[in-house]
Amino acid sequence: MTNKRKASLIAALLLLFTAVGIVYGRNMNKENGSQLTLNSGILKENRSILIHLPDNYESSGLSYPVIYRFDGDKKLMHKTVSDLSKLSSKSENIPDMIVVAIENTQRDRDMWPTHGMYYPESQPLGAENFLAFIEEELIPYVETNYRTTKKRIVCGQSLSAVFTLYTFLSKPYLFDSYIACSGAFPGCEPFFKELSNTAFQQSSEFDNKKLFITHGLKDPLDADGTIHRQMTDFSESVKKNLGKKVSCKYLFYEKEGHVPADSFRDGVAFLFDNGN
Repeated sequence: MTNKRKASLIAALLLLFTAVGIVYGRNMNKENGSQLTLNSGILKENRSILIHLPDNYESSGLSYPVIYRFDGDKKLMHKTVSDLSKLSSKSENIPDMIVVAIENTQRDRDMWPTHGMYYPESQPLGAENFLAFIEEELIPYVETNYRTTKKRIVCGQSLSAVFTLYTFLSKPYLFDSYIACSGAFPGCEPFFKELSNTAFQQSSEFDNKKLFITHGLKDPLDADGTIHRQMTDFSESVKKNLGKKVSCKYLFYEKEGHVPADSFRDGVAFLFDNGN
């Protein structure tokens, strides 16, 4: 076979794999995981989505909760599935779940809801549109094409944890539970204070919601403790203004840095603790 023919064959195979979705997963079969592309009219771009199904999805006939993760890639997906597997092996309270991971295109644009010292006014804000994409395009696609219980969990980390808190305050009805790993209001605390004040006036929209926030006290991005103070104040404000409507926990790790390693697992354990 000539080099030209080999190149043509490789190109054809790559095109085929792109069209049908790259298959991956815990058992490396199409029942467990796939990659698909959604053409977003809201974002005016294609978005790559990774979806992992429970092992027995095809045969069980059951419906499952869905956990949505930002900053999605295969490494994050495998870690998420591994963490959920470990949790469910230790507790009957942790159900099998469908995992949906959203890959990034322009992360800063999508995650920043306001301009500030870390995101200049010369750059376009995209958080509102990205949230509309999730609400109007992604979630309807998932709930139309897969058996779901309509119970939704969302998890972000670092900058996408900022977006997670923005989602919690601006559209609390969209998810049942929120996990913000290394949540913060970096250079934009006044924006979030105003957003919180507005959101808390509509307290009924927060009925039965759960919010879990983490922070590492050795985070190099928080040398002066500003973020720790922000998240302490914010979690106390949630409890004060929303009371028992929301189960809220702020967990900080004394010896951990940015995005503490156990943030996600501790968050899921908190969400499914019967005591909450």
